[in-house]
Amino acid sequence: MIEDYHIDAELVETICNNITEHVPVNVELPNKGLLHIDKLLPFICVYRYTERDVYFSRLLKTQASYIIVDENVEISHLLEAIRLITSKKFETFLILELWPNNDSLKSQFQIYGPKSKSLETVNALKEGFSEIRKTLSYVDSKIIHTEFRHPKHLKPLLDVEQSKKQGTLIIGISVPTVYLNSATNQLFSLFFRKFYTIFSETIKRAVYEFIRVQTTDAFENYLMLGKTHIDAVTLSSDTKLAEISEGMSFLLRVTPVNSNEEWDKFVQNNYEKIPSFKYRLLAVDPELEKRKLYNIPIDLIEDPTIAFILRGKRLEIEKQLIMLEERGTDNFRFIGESLYGVIREDILDVAKHILAVYPKAETIKSSKRYNGIEFAEFAQREMDHYIQQFPDLDLGIEIRDDVAGIMVSKSKLLINEEMNLDVNRCDALIQHEIGTHILTYCNGKSQPLKQMHEGFEGYDQLQEGLAVIAEYLVGGLTINRLRLLAGRVIAVQSMIDNANFIETFNLLRTDYAFPDRVAYYISMRVYRGGGLTKDAVYLAGLIDLMAYLENGGRIEPLYTGKFNVTHIKLIEELLYRKVLKQPILPRFLARDDVKIRLQKLREGINIVELVN
Repeated sequence: MIEDYHIDAELVETICNNITEHVPVNVELPNKGLLHIDKLLPFICVYRYTERDVYFSRLLKTQASYIIVDENVEISHLLEAIRLITSKKFETFLILELWPNNDSLKSQFQIYGPKSKSLETVNALKEGFSEIRKTLSYVDSKIIHTEFRHPKHLKPLLDVEQSKKQGTLIIGISVPTVYLNSATNQLFSLFFRKFYTIFSETIKRAVYEFIRVQTTDAFENYLMLGKTHIDAVTLSSDTKLAEISEGMSFLLRVTPVNSNEEWDKFVQNNYEKIPSFKYRLLAVDPELEKRKLYNIPIDLIEDPTIAFILRGKRLEIEKQLIMLEERGTDNFRFIGESLYGVIREDILDVAKHILAVYPKAETIKSSKRYNGIEFAEFAQREMDHYIQQFPDLDLGIEIRDDVAGIMVSKSKLLINEEMNLDVNRCDALIQHEIGTHILTYCNGKSQPLKQMHEGFEGYDQLQEGLAVIAEYLVGGLTINRLRLLAGRVIAVQSMIDNANFIETFNLLRTDYAFPDRVAYYISMRVYRGGGLTKDAVYLAGLIDLMAYLENGGRIEPLYTGKFNVTHIKLIEELLYRKVLKQPILPRFLARDDVKIRLQKLREGINIVELVN
């Protein structure tokens, strides 16, 4: 005799109270079942199993509301209780019962639903699942109009006719397990990632269509139906990745400690002897760090979006660790090219265009200049504004003798005490460093994911593009700044074309009129470690950001943290889902002249017109 499992009334009452009070529900049901309700929503996904399919369970766990339960557990009264609670806000309720189809001859999503109602919902399911065809051409989806909407060997969750009277729609979905090898039952891991991402989005889009048509409650975007709360596995994985990334100090370890001394020698040798750069000793063992890296269980993260972000960051860290191992060799450069990419033809063309329009450096003469202390006093006014916005963070300005010019370290602005700066450049530099780099760090620090302030994979590209745009918006972008970004691209391409340090140095100063010392430092940055192509991404970030704004992209989400242009849609999704908080915006965006320049960007301007 099959044992029957019951859900006691007290547990049902607790679940209902939590839903009413907007407390996330994550409870165990009899015989290792699981109920999860992230927030009050008019739908739930149900998977009843004889023997639980762990991979199929992961599909349901991508949703904000689901029940995974032994088929012998009676859950009809639990579903009815949840329906009654949600009906106080929503007019109808959607139950999606899903089950795996392990038949090796079947490769079809079968969607069981009503004939004439909720066609938008079933059509959204069919259309979404059809995306799988782009990878597996033999997989298709089919709508079957029937009252039979559950696995053949089970009783229906609810009587279909009765559910209609209660305002509940039941849709059954038979899901082909094409992500498993039918002969060995092994998982096609890479395909499964794509499969569950498509599955996750398809369910949300279908539910959104149901809500849009059947209820008066408006959701601005289907992404708002996703999970809001981050589970312990995700938080732990994010923390461990951040610790490895921070402890590695990649850029610090690949930047020479003797660049100033080598410049003096370079001059003494009449620019004819390649500098011999020295680096800090590695404080970490790359092999051990890689072991830690792949012990992080990213494969267990239920949220496809966050899993994608963390997996990308892990790959970046892995490549950086390999680069540290290969520091000083040709392999360093080749691995770096796989990480930062090679130069796109359009980026190289723009760099040459900039240097053709502005063939010489601009000589800026001003009646007033600031030293380090005077600039710090000027910058403090801007910093004070953000100190009020982020009272729990340690924001500050430090005047030091061990930094070159101005730089940002997390929430600190570091200023060389002997710097000498044209007063007309002050505001632009402040908005570059404080209004962009420090602000995005602080916004990221306020988010639940540590990668938001540590930086996503390739975050430098958008960060620098956004910082340069800030200089333009406040009317302080110079010819020399734009030439510098272009010169870095030229230098990287020269290195890729197998020119040595001296050849690249001479190219910059002879063909493009860069001052000797500027040409040296551009070349040093490009040849450090064995060859680092990273400096080309700064101009690429500016170009991609300008295209994004011209195509209607919003600038506001870009201040949420540190990420790349390729992550913007993911960030917007997490903002819609309220996984992330809306960012504090730079106060310069409120200026009238800034609004005018921002509108010019939206209308589209040539990059050489950014010079103010």
